[in-house]
Amino acid sequence: MRVILKFFIFGILMTIISGCSGKSLPIVEQEELDKYEKSYIAEYQTTKLQNANYQPSFKWVQPKNKKEECKVYVGINPNDDRTIKSDYSLYWDGECRNGYAFNLGREIENTMLSNIQQIGYYDNGEVTDYCVQFDPINNFEFSGECSSNFNKPNHYVKKIITEKNGDLNIVFELGIMSSPNNPSMFMKTWVFFDAIEYYKVYPNYAYIISDITKSEFDVRNYEFYIKDLKTDKFNGFSFATLKDGSVKAFETIDGNFVRNVELPQSYFNKANSILTEIRNEVNIALEAQRRALIIKEKYINKICKDTVKVDFMDNNEYKAICKEDEKNAQLKIKIDAKLAQIAQQKQAKRQQRNEERLIQAREAEAMAAKRQASAAQASAEAQQYANTNQMMQNNLNNLNNVNNNLQMQNLNNNLNNINNTLNNSNSGSYNNGGGYYNERSLLQK
Repeated sequence: MRVILKFFIFGILMTIISGCSGKSLPIVEQEELDKYEKSYIAEYQTTKLQNANYQPSFKWVQPKNKKEECKVYVGINPNDDRTIKSDYSLYWDGECRNGYAFNLGREIENTMLSNIQQIGYYDNGEVTDYCVQFDPINNFEFSGECSSNFNKPNHYVKKIITEKNGDLNIVFELGIMSSPNNPSMFMKTWVFFDAIEYYKVYPNYAYIISDITKSEFDVRNYEFYIKDLKTDKFNGFSFATLKDGSVKAFETIDGNFVRNVELPQSYFNKANSILTEIRNEVNIALEAQRRALIIKEKYINKICKDTVKVDFMDNNEYKAICKEDEKNAQLKIKIDAKLAQIAQQKQAKRQQRNEERLIQAREAEAMAAKRQASAAQASAEAQQYANTNQMMQNNLNNLNNVNNNLQMQNLNNNLNNINNTLNNSNSGSYNNGGGYYNERSLLQK
């Protein structure tokens, strides 16, 4: 049995991105853009050289229920060999040939904390091509390719079910395992969460893409990060595409936000290329799962008969696999109940959001009405000012007219006085010293 690698489980990071207040953002040049990844790649190449001669450890283990030699390949940790511990046991439900497990069968491995079972076709003690591996105690199932060749990575689909304090969660992981020369690539999706995560994982760092397009309450569509697996912190240039069509790009160092930036198109193209690469591996994994489940069904049809009984373990426990449909039906009831609860929560959240939007709309309407009233008042005041100004102008014009009339009247009066004076002068009288003289009589003398 090949040991299944355990992967880091990353939660979705809710990033708060600062606004840019209209200022132009610094444009990241290619040389600066590559600095983080160049460092990681150089470190990865060094690690590969150091482990170039690494070979996985394994043992040939004789099943307890077989009297004849019928060895089974078991991968082990040389620093913590579980096969030598007192709580370890291994059984083989299948044929034996030439001293090794052979043909269609089930390998059952027990430890203190696990009950790992593997169904597949065996040849010379090793499972070949495809298999299904599951642990009823820890509620996980692995199905897909099952090669013991360390240099040949396996495509797989893994399902993990957890239930703590009545809270059910189910996560699926689909992709390809790592090999000495290639990273692991896989997708994670949750039954009860509107999110998908994609991983391309090297020993020292990982690319992570979060797809939140189906989450109606999240402003984001996608996020792209680089994570340092030594520190378990995001490190490098990242970006988020938002549902309003905008893009926020930024730099983080050791998990801390540093600055908003503008990234070149080549960086987005790279993220798309990684996403496409992972999705291709996921599709291969789904096909591998389909083939593995066919083998599982063949085994179930073989043992799930009343005539089939075993004495190396409890027969009901042995045939528990025959009642998976009943178990799945019970699980579906729990799934439907939680989905209904989530639907109610979403509806309540929609109602709350709609009420908030209605309040905001009313506030905006009130503000618009206030602005309109202020504008109307300002217009009225302006009109009143214009009317007052016009009235003052008219009054001024009237005053000017009155003043002009008075001036003209005075001028006419003065002219009349002058005329009267002149008329009086024409009567011929002068006052000359002590008496009056008659002008005509003087001329006549």
